[in-house]
Amino acid sequence: MRPIAVEWLIAHRLPGWLVPDYFALVALSTIAATAFALRRARADGAERSHQLRAAAIAYLAALAGGYLVEALRRVPAAIAARSLGPLAGAGRAAYGGLLCAMIGATIYLHAHRESIGAFFDRAAAGTGLVFAAVRTGCFLAGCDYGRVTASPLGVRFPPGSLAAIDHARRGWIQSGARSLPVHPTELYEAAVGLASAAIAWALLRRARRRDGRVFLAWLALYAAGRFAVELLRGDEARGVYFGLSTAQWISLALLAFVAIAGSCTARSRSASPVPSA
Repeated sequence: MRPIAVEWLIAHRLPGWLVPDYFALVALSTIAATAFALRRARADGAERSHQLRAAAIAYLAALAGGYLVEALRRVPAAIAARSLGPLAGAGRAAYGGLLCAMIGATIYLHAHRESIGAFFDRAAAGTGLVFAAVRTGCFLAGCDYGRVTASPLGVRFPPGSLAAIDHARRGWIQSGARSLPVHPTELYEAAVGLASAAIAWALLRRARRRDGRVFLAWLALYAAGRFAVELLRGDEARGVYFGLSTAQWISLALLAFVAIAGSCTARSRSASPVPSA
């Protein structure tokens, strides 16, 4: 989709960079999310240098983790092909990036005796924004497309796109044609990211403590939304096991984590009335 948008801009004498690519969207949204979190840290009276370093570690861990998780999922294909090609061509898994970012930031904050819950509460709304930008980038790149649909929301990807190639392989269209109309699942998930970010921001403003509950609420909203969007995905390469995709299994695991962590946080809150910074 991005080449089409760039061509339209150029045809109207506008610069093509007005439509950023995937990596530009990730970088810009991360900068905006970090700035928002640092502003909240200053408002809370928290020390900001550790917040910035934790955010930087989370960003680098997300880049590495997104690739690592996708590469691990392709190990069986690499073994079967006796080639590293499947690993070299691995993309980036959004959930892999999220999980590794959480782990990286947690390790750093724990090592420096900084409040883990407070950091993630401040990062929740921005994280939703990042996911919205990431999925918009996926839409422009033509990956993570949805199932064929007759809905007015259906989108046809251009010739040479992953959806068009897949549909031609299945014999649904001729090679070199546009794809059939598919659900724009990338934009659905971007909407989930924006909605969860808005809710997290509202909860953050009302919360009197920074104990991680805002982030847990965001995580539950995003996991539930991601599980639902996966039902409309049409790309089989994402992996399906026992009737559920990899992302759906991770969503269920995260929802279980939220339930356990939320229960622990509630007990800790009742035991200690002192708000965390």
